[in-house]
Amino acid sequence: MARRNLHRLIVPATVLAFGLGWGAAHLTRGADDSPDVPDVYGVPDVPDVYDVSGAAGGERSVAEPAAAVASAAQVAQGAAAGQGQREAELAQAAGVTIKTGAVPFAPCPSEPEAEPDWLLDTAAARYEEGEFAIAHGCASAAADLVPGSIDAHHIRALAAAALGHLGAARDAYALALALDPDDPETLAAAANFYINTMQPKRREATQLGFEYAHRGRSRVVARRRGQAPLRARLAVLEAQALNDLGNTDDALVRLEEAIALAPEMAAAHYERGVALFNACRFDDARDALERVLTSVPDDPYTHHHLGLVHERRGDMQAAAAHFARARALAPLVFRAPVAISPAEFRAEVERAIDELPRDLAGLLDEVALELSELPDDADLLAVTPPFSPTILGLYRGLPLGVEAPAGDRSVPPRAVVLYRANLARAAASRAELNHQIRRTLRHELGHVQGLDESQLRLRGLD
Repeated sequence: MARRNLHRLIVPATVLAFGLGWGAAHLTRGADDSPDVPDVYGVPDVPDVYDVSGAAGGERSVAEPAAAVASAAQVAQGAAAGQGQREAELAQAAGVTIKTGAVPFAPCPSEPEAEPDWLLDTAAARYEEGEFAIAHGCASAAADLVPGSIDAHHIRALAAAALGHLGAARDAYALALALDPDDPETLAAAANFYINTMQPKRREATQLGFEYAHRGRSRVVARRRGQAPLRARLAVLEAQALNDLGNTDDALVRLEEAIALAPEMAAAHYERGVALFNACRFDDARDALERVLTSVPDDPYTHHHLGLVHERRGDMQAAAAHFARARALAPLVFRAPVAISPAEFRAEVERAIDELPRDLAGLLDEVALELSELPDDADLLAVTPPFSPTILGLYRGLPLGVEAPAGDRSVPPRAVVLYRANLARAAASRAELNHQIRRTLRHELGHVQGLDESQLRLRGLD
């Protein structure tokens, strides 16, 4: 059976899906492997004297217009879902409720003796029209006739994800890749699913998405058959995963490749802007994000990140304007920060300390506690690569029990720092903010004890 033109089907049914719609491209088979995979899993090389708690505000959008189901923000080609950023709310903003169990049956409006090709063409057309239940029914009918049809399972996965049946989508992608582990189109769709759609957001899912994107790009590179749009799309997916995993430098390499292949791809320029922001290259980030707005002026995620950039550059008026624009375009995604004054913030932190077990609370007798609005540039740039400006907390200094060599003045005094503005922006409610304050405080106290990021992740404090 001929492969369908499913490239353009990787269009979001929601803001949670990644799709660029760069036009149709035939789904064909790949072969040999290619470039080496970068080491994306370890925490970046960070001196032991600086450790952080997780970053907020990693939302993602792909700013390319499309004819899929539009969100309130009209980001039809978007990709959202940053690290730990209110996944259920993002789904709600896109009009999708995450469901469990099998996808409800919807019959395909076909003739009794419909051929598999006709069923797949109908499934593809109904998916593009936003009729996801029927698309799933038609693709399932095709799969019943031809169980080995990669196209059928691919469309089943896309439609199931659009309907919020993420477990069913995961299983359909697994079956498609079991049939052909090297199909670049299916690898791209599965990579998008695990990087941008699968909920709840897990590091392991991002790692899996990266591996799928890397394998797909490697297959396309090995073919050398002019598949520039597909190769660029896969490079952007790799970069998204690398950004989410904290590997900004390798993300920028992938994005330079994507932009060289597809210079007008707004998705690549947006992701590059996010990576540059995370690398504390604020002027470059501003230029990249402003370029996106020239083609898609109403992308809320670009406005939000430009607000973050202007905030770091000290232009609070411009920052406020972009934040307000993002909230107006996507009010369910970009709410105003939780209102908490500096005095109220300090009082809440003190309550959090009072609730700590005695052994943890006692650590604060040995280290300073600082409450700041935003991270200082000096702290962000004290490590290579820099910390993201959206970190929620920081620990400066060596762990207790470890002392610097005599005369070494490069080690800063021990201090736990919590950032009011970043914490307030990372929460959807005062209750959630109070919880995040306690979680961040425990995370940083773990660093005081000498625990690294991997050890804290195993304890549920990533």
